[in-house]
Amino acid sequence: MATSNQELLLKAALHSGEESLESFRKWRASGDWEESLDPGSYRLLPLLYINLHQQGVDDPVMGKLKGIYRQAWSKNQTLFHEMAPVISRLRDAGIKIMLLKGAALSLLYYKNNGARPMADIDVLIPLKQIRPATELLQKAGWIPSMPLTDLDISYGHAMALTNPRGREFDLHWRPFNGCRDIYEKDFWDGALPVALAGVDALAPNPTDMLLHVIIHGVVWNPVPPIRWIADAVTLINSAEFTIDWQRLIGMARKHHLGLRLKTGLQYLQERFQPLIPPAVMKAVINIPVSYLEKVEYRFMTDSRENENTSPYAAFCCHLCRFRRLNAGRGIISALTFSKSLQWRLNARNGGDLLFKGIRITADMFLSRPFYVRQR
Repeated sequence: MATSNQELLLKAALHSGEESLESFRKWRASGDWEESLDPGSYRLLPLLYINLHQQGVDDPVMGKLKGIYRQAWSKNQTLFHEMAPVISRLRDAGIKIMLLKGAALSLLYYKNNGARPMADIDVLIPLKQIRPATELLQKAGWIPSMPLTDLDISYGHAMALTNPRGREFDLHWRPFNGCRDIYEKDFWDGALPVALAGVDALAPNPTDMLLHVIIHGVVWNPVPPIRWIADAVTLINSAEFTIDWQRLIGMARKHHLGLRLKTGLQYLQERFQPLIPPAVMKAVINIPVSYLEKVEYRFMTDSRENENTSPYAAFCCHLCRFRRLNAGRGIISALTFSKSLQWRLNARNGGDLLFKGIRITADMFLSRPFYVRQR
């Protein structure tokens, strides 16, 4: 979660009145923010400027914050205009497009293109259209992060593509890792219209967006992803949109994500007091959590045992995702799970999988890193 200093910045950017101003004063007095600010906090400065400006704050630092906000606005505008033709090309080919993460939040919920800095565009495409989409993008000069012949949409959820200018376009065929295909339909059925630089697309409704924000936000990241807190509070406190709390809880239960939702909402309620009804918090706290879900959460939130550095953690996380993908399908054969592990470990065949399994076991004892496919 956030440090005490980051929480001061968040409260200054999200709250109003004396609480916001007092948090701002304490945050400024805590150190030289221009010299020592962490990347996660820096991403919040445009939102801080917007909130302070709306409250009529007159402070010497506002000039610097205004410049940071304008830079974020300019970069986002450039990104949107560069990506709009890509979205248009996909739409013209009959491919459905849903904006995810920063673009959807900026355009539909913050309603300010400078409030949330971003470096790339994330989109969701129906599972059945992912191969035509990747082939079309490749013909347009986009280079996928893996050869399309190696693309296995059965177990993954996304891939990155880059163009010759270094722009990144993240293509998702599932909203998150481990989302079952039949539940993916929920995101499409509830989607709302949005326009990216004049090109029509879709975005998750506020309830699905909140779930997406929390389950991605509470996991460990080398760059502290504290802006998920700002995203979540903005969604919950929105005067224009309403969270369907029963849908949110139901989605978390269906996807076996109750622990992440519970942890995220409890933290938000304790530190930032967003408008969450008491009955909702009680229902969230009572969501049943399985042992495997606890194991997955442990490895996804602890930097010492993160799945990107620990082979054992990677195995446990993959097991949890495999279970999530196959929930309700009865007994899954060992062969099916071995195929998913083969994909996860980039193994060429069963023999190679066995060899890499032995290597992973050895590395667990010798504490040496071993390559696994990134999320």
